[in-house]
Amino acid sequence: MRIGKRLLAAVLSLLVPGLGHLLVGRVRRGLYIALGTGVLAGLTVFTAAQRARFPEEVYGLSAQVLLRLGLMAAFVWAALWLVYGALGRAVLRADAEAAELMAQLYTPGFVALGVLFFSLAGPRLLQTVLPADGERLLYGTILLIMGVLLALLWWWAARDAWQTAADAEPGWGGFIALVLVGTLVLGTRIVGIDLPKAIREYRETERILGDIFWPWRAAFDYEATELRATALVQAPCPPDATPPPVNQPQEGQPWVVVEPTCGDLSVRDSKGKLQYGTLLHIRGGGFVPGKIVKIKWENPIGNEFTPRGLGPTEIEVGPDGTFESELYIPDVVIPSFAQGPQIHKLHAVQPGALRFTGQLSREMKLALQAMLESIMIGLMATFTGMLWAVPLSFLAARNLTFTLRTSPQGLVGGVLGLVLGGAVGLQAAGRIADALGGLDAAPVSTAIVHFVLVTGAAVLGFRWLSRGLDALTQRMPPLVTDAVRYIGFALIGAALGWPLGLGYAHGILGIAWDPRDAAAIAPTLARVGAGLGALAWLGLARRWGQQGVVPIGQWIYTITRTILNVVRSIEPLIWGLVGVIWVGLGPFAGFIALTIHTVAALGKLYSEAIESIHPGPIEAVQSTGANRLQTIMFAVLPQVLPHFTAYSLYRWDINVRMSTVIGLVGGGGIGFLLIQWIRQVQYEHAGLAVWLIALTVSTLDFVSATIRKKIV
Repeated sequence: MRIGKRLLAAVLSLLVPGLGHLLVGRVRRGLYIALGTGVLAGLTVFTAAQRARFPEEVYGLSAQVLLRLGLMAAFVWAALWLVYGALGRAVLRADAEAAELMAQLYTPGFVALGVLFFSLAGPRLLQTVLPADGERLLYGTILLIMGVLLALLWWWAARDAWQTAADAEPGWGGFIALVLVGTLVLGTRIVGIDLPKAIREYRETERILGDIFWPWRAAFDYEATELRATALVQAPCPPDATPPPVNQPQEGQPWVVVEPTCGDLSVRDSKGKLQYGTLLHIRGGGFVPGKIVKIKWENPIGNEFTPRGLGPTEIEVGPDGTFESELYIPDVVIPSFAQGPQIHKLHAVQPGALRFTGQLSREMKLALQAMLESIMIGLMATFTGMLWAVPLSFLAARNLTFTLRTSPQGLVGGVLGLVLGGAVGLQAAGRIADALGGLDAAPVSTAIVHFVLVTGAAVLGFRWLSRGLDALTQRMPPLVTDAVRYIGFALIGAALGWPLGLGYAHGILGIAWDPRDAAAIAPTLARVGAGLGALAWLGLARRWGQQGVVPIGQWIYTITRTILNVVRSIEPLIWGLVGVIWVGLGPFAGFIALTIHTVAALGKLYSEAIESIHPGPIEAVQSTGANRLQTIMFAVLPQVLPHFTAYSLYRWDINVRMSTVIGLVGGGGIGFLLIQWIRQVQYEHAGLAVWLIALTVSTLDFVSATIRKKIV
């Protein structure tokens, strides 16, 4: 009976991986195996079909080919297992020592034999199952490799079910190894890793990296004598265009002739592959024999660069002072709003002797200025973020907020006081702002007045009415107290449910419905939301009324943590785009982006530092009758101040590095210069920016480490 159950479990797992485990009561193990195998097979079908232009049409074909390859591979694995087992038994009879070694290497040897077989016979197996145009539609190699791995995974699942049915505890090593290998194979295809291409085309990268790793010649000005000749080229070339005239050779001075003088630009597709434009034939003369002439390209707005990968850019001049070459027109971005003919310049430049002047170049001065800007963006964002993160961190600390409790009647009074106090503060702030001239005349003063008055009045209203209503209801009959609680909670629930109903109508229903229909039903759904909210809060009123306590601190903790997590999960680059839309290009946009992210990041770190403090000092200060603010000042801050300092310094380091990324979207700093130089193929200048970033970050790390050593 035991053998029959084990056999049935193995057979069921051969049909569906993990099904045999369900038979023997190992539900969780079976589900893990089924889920892992199914996800791997689904990813294989998806990945293999991406070769087609419209992959949705070949998903079915990809699944069919994978299934056939998997079945064929399963039969091959079974045959190899029989052959390998027979060979092992023969060795066992012939030589005991060899048999012991083979037993130790049984599984690796079996796998190696399978890999050898499929490496040799795999292409033939693939040809038998692929249709005529299969190579054009599917990544056949991926299907072959994954079919072999999935067949082996199926075999492992059956073997595991056999062992599990015998009350054994097999490990997960084989399953994890197969899933990991399969994931890496699929990742190689999805990422598009092409090692042969990387090896073949390393020479161009070598030149670029040389400019980036040692760019210091671009950091200084040099007095140079050079021979230069220029030819005009129009690109793009409309059908009715009148191209620039072709230069003519001139005696006694450098000259360059380019034909044709009107053509099409090279273009890069969405995958970065270059489609060459018009091929230019270049002839030049009047240069020093035996020296190198460099080809430079200048776009219509005056940016000069060396065109890479489009033809020779360094040509040796012949004995007669002439040279010939060819070059494709580079891929230059022409703005859609550009007017008139787009005239480019091709320069043939023969450098002469250079004399070091000792003065910084214009690019180096720009890089230093932008680096200082990045440092200040990081510093200001860190300081401003600290000011906001400190109070938020106390609201997000579990050990401080969970002790905040109030009565149900106190919550009703507090919410009422919050609304009334906020309204009173808003009215007062509006009148003061009108006296100051409003947002147009005094925006900063108006914003500060509104923030201080509205926030302060709302907090005071919450505290006063919460305590007042709680004390008042304690002197009232129980029936009145219950009425206040139920009515107040129902109003709170209705006030929360009303906007939720509106949001559901305009948001979720607005996706599937016509916007006009969603707007028409919005008031009804708002009333439904208010009713459901009131009912839900009536249930809370009953529950908390029995307990007599409302854990308001848990609400504060959950809401604050959720907001911090959401803000922190959005990358600073996205906040940078928001800042650019908000205040325009420049360092102010970068400051806003980094400040928002810094508040969320430091708020989380600070709150975790508060949660890890020792409770002894808090209890000692509270035993003296200190209020909550005094407890924080004298029992919490002394313990967390070293951690706050360390986290803040570390965040400054992060913000300086982040400011370079923010610059990519127009947030100012050295990142803005870096992306411009990269786009203009000025890799030496980009190298200056990279070096300054690295030196600055290293210096800041040393400084912050020294400060932490002194303080922490």
